[in-house]
Order: sequence, then C-alpha cells, then structure tokens
Amino acid sequence: MFYFTKEQRVFKIGKIQIGGQPGQNPPVLIGSIFFKSHKIIEDEKKGIFNRAEAESLINIQDDWTDKTGIPAIIDVIGDYPEALIRYIEFVTSITDSPLLMDGVTASVRIPVCHHLKEIGLNKGIIFNSIDFHSDDAELAAIRDAGLQQAVLLAYGSRFIWPKDKLKLIAREVEGKNLLEKAKQAGVEKVLIDTAVLDVPSIGISARAIYLVKEELGLPAGTAPCNAIYTWSKGKEFKAIINSIISTSAMIQTLGADFILYGSIANAPLIFPAIAIVDSCIAYNNRREFKISLAENHPITKIF
Repeated sequence: MFYFTKEQRVFKIGKIQIGGQPGQNPPVLIGSIFFKSHKIIEDEKKGIFNRAEAESLINIQDDWTDKTGIPAIIDVIGDYPEALIRYIEFVTSITDSPLLMDGVTASVRIPVCHHLKEIGLNKGIIFNSIDFHSDDAELAAIRDAGLQQAVLLAYGSRFIWPKDKLKLIAREVEGKNLLEKAKQAGVEKVLIDTAVLDVPSIGISARAIYLVKEELGLPAGTAPCNAIYTWSKGKEFKAIINSIISTSAMIQTLGADFILYGSIANAPLIFPAIAIVDSCIAYNNRREFKISLAENHPITKIF
C-alpha cells in the first residue's frame, strides 16, 4: 500500500465525498442507465421508458451503497436532448445520489444545459465530459447553466501514454489544456477520467490515475468496462462481468477515486468486491500512514 506525496483534493458533490488518499474515502461506483441497448427504453428519441424497471434499478444501487458504504453516482446516458432531459428529471425524482449528465455529443449536451438552467436543476449534476474537442460554445453552455462539477476526459490520438495524458490535463498543449477549459466553463470541481481505448490500455489508464493523483492531487478514475464490453474473447470465455470487476479492483489499488462499472444492473456483483478491497487498503493505511477514514467507510459496514 502507498501514500501520495501531493496533498489530495477532496470534493463534496451532493452527499458524497470524492478524492483523497487511498483508504480515506472509498471509490465512488458509477452505474449506467438508459444506454443504447438498455431494454428498459421504449422510445430513445422521446425518452419513453419503463419507469418501474428504472426505479427498481436505481433503488438497487442505492441499497448496495447502504449495505457496503461504497458511494454511488448514476451515469444518465442519452442520445437525444428531449430524452436526456426526461431521464434526468426522472432520476432526480427517485434518488438523491449525484448523477453524470452523459449526452453522447455536444449537440445533445448543450440544449440539456440550457434546460437545466431554466428549471434550476443543477445541484449534484456532473457534466460528462469536457475533452480535447470541447469548444467555446459548449464551455459557455456549462458556465451559463451553473454546473460547478465536470468530468475531464483525457482522451486524444496524441495523448495515449500516461505522461501525454498529464500534458492534456494540465500542461502546455495546442489551445487550452483540460483544466484551463474547466476554468473557462466555471467548473470548480473536476474529476479526471484517464480514458481507456482497449483492454490492454486499462493498464495505461491505471498508471495515469496514479500520476494524476501523485502530481496534481485531483480525483481520478476511469471506465474499464468500456474496453471489456468490446473484448470478443471475454464473451467467448463468458467472463465479461468477472473481468469488469477484476479490472475495476486493479485501478482501485492504484488510487482510483471513481469507477464506471457499466450497467447499473451489475451493482449487486461489484459493490461487495470493491468494498472488501477498499477495506483492506484502509486497514493498512490507517495504521501505516495514519489515514483518517471517512464516516461509514466499508470497513465499518461489511464485517
């Protein structure tokens, strides 16, 4: 186990604390809902869906937070502005967990930002995401909506290796780096997604998480599931879910503060696994580095 030498930023978003030293605050698990192939969707353009099924899935994730002490965020995905608005309004009526506003393109995200401002629904909503291609219009929409937290996606064809990702996040690049874009957008709380390309690149992203925290002290994480879902051998081996859990635990041991784990339906499988790993990390680091544990840390709940 280890301790970062850089002072770590901890952000409060809604009811959760995210960031810090390993073992201090447990990693936040982020389950996705209303994704492209999600069977609960009845009309992806209008945002019509099975409300009872959606509510059940949201409640299951919340229940596993209560059981394990692992905090949760809901990744609300939408391909069309009307649909994403309906999804967000529904989710916020069911749970007080924070959510990611995950429009698939800027043309979806910008009108949703405008709507959030109109209805005053911006607390606990995390913009997903600001990246290399985010332009002034999108950054202005974020600022105008009053969204104070966002994911910064360290992705680009010239930013593959960990040190290159750090350049994109905080160093000198063509145009503005991601932290400069976040400042322009009025974002005060940033979550760094180190981005995966394929299954082997999860190791690169894990190393980048470590470097972001060691050199910048910012909350960092990624979505191993994005690569695992594309792994053809994983389907042949019937190992998709097991591999999502194992790679999530791997990035957790390198300091990940948040993990996108794919379909929210998998909450009962991944929450206990991440809880036991974080309990082991916390048990050592409390003694070796005198880390103060968060209230309701998994180590106080699962044994």
